Amino acid sequence: MMTYSEIERELNEIPKFGAKASLSNLSAYLELANHPERNLRVIHIAGTNGKGSVSAYIDSILRQAGYTTALFTSPHLVKINERFRINFKECSDEELILAWCQVKSFMEKGEKQGLQPLTFFEILFLMGMILFSQKEIDYCILETGLGGRLDATVLSDPVLSIITSISYDHMEILGDTIEKIAAEKAGIIKNGIPVVAVDEENGAFPVIERTAKEKKSPVYGLKSQDLTILKKYENKIDFSINSRYYKISNLKVKSYASYQVQNAALAALAAHVLLPDLAENVIRNGILEMFWAGRMEEIAENVYVDGAHNPGAVRQI
Repeated sequence: MMTYSEIERELNEIPKFGAKASLSNLSAYLELANHPERNLRVIHIAGTNGKGSVSAYIDSILRQAGYTTALFTSPHLVKINERFRINFKECSDEELILAWCQVKSFMEKGEKQGLQPLTFFEILFLMGMILFSQKEIDYCILETGLGGRLDATVLSDPVLSIITSISYDHMEILGDTIEKIAAEKAGIIKNGIPVVAVDEENGAFPVIERTAKEKKSPVYGLKSQDLTILKKYENKIDFSINSRYYKISNLKVKSYASYQVQNAALAALAAHVLLPDLAENVIRNGILEMFWAGRMEEIAENVYVDGAHNPGAVRQI
């Protein structure tokens, strides 16, 4: 049996990007694996900033409602296992090793059939789909790796798409304007599947709306003026949502960072669109109980850790 350090070494030797992004290549591997992604009811999340936090808020709300959740996120802070969670519990080393061994056998078969090797992220996506499809999962929350249109996760079949705040990041791949970046992120929108998105005045939302219209997908925008911050404590913020789609008050995030209000509100709106009969208290408790490491996390008195990695995220802090 392999050890965790062996799997980590093997995975770290794999190229982060392939020579040419090709969803048809990954699609052929999913076929070899008997399409594990088709067994999952997916909530698909793209955007520049806030994907991880929104994913964690949705996960927490759904668990409060009694659903079993799977969560696929990136990157990891310490161990690869963090990327694969069931009911927010990281998968075990044994589960990780088993999934990697299965993917390796598919890669051997695939390469004999003339397929290209999978990239690092494609491998992790396939491992996640195999891991999750073997469990009884009600909702699987998938965070895109990069962009949306050509991201490995776009081969899933979502019941809901979410697009978080959009700003400049990975411009050499996604484009050099907000509109071009938004078009890549809007690539996750599927025919007839509702989309919930941040409606900022930066040119991104009209692109999302246009894509949704083409796909005949209902679209729900969340504007900053829909949110009211009622009170800020040392590490909690009280707020309410008053949008044309959804109104809820007495919400509370356990965070010092105001940007988590937008992330929590987006998750609350998404949960309402997905499950309109969800009790308000389930949403309140789900938001209050969410914990996501490395997001304005106080690790010692007045010492905070945050994973901001682009100008838009740094400005929010």
